[in-house]
Amino acid sequence: MVFFNALGLHKHTHSDEQFLAYKTSAYKLHLYETLSGYKFVMLSDPDIDTLRPALRQIYAGPFIDFVVRNPLSTMDSRTHGIDNEYFRASIDRYVRGLLAFS
Repeated sequence: MVFFNALGLHKHTHSDEQFLAYKTSAYKLHLYETLSGYKFVMLSDPDIDTLRPALRQIYAGPFIDFVVRNPLSTMDSRTHGIDNEYFRASIDRYVRGLLAFS
């Protein structure tokens, strides 16, 4: 996996190395990557602890329920995004309920 060198990140060569977060003075980027290659990213205040469990919950819950198990949902989210109102509404409710965003 290759990350931008401009961010001070490097190519990972060991399977036990994972990119989990990147912190600046203005924000913190949190990443959860599934074994199947889906990446879930969330931005937060730089002082917030890890949101990896929340991102995993988004994958295991709404993403699986409303995107993967939905035969009408297109899986080509790289170019078009995920256009599913139930998924968006579920994510919105979940994120608003997180202590980090209260």
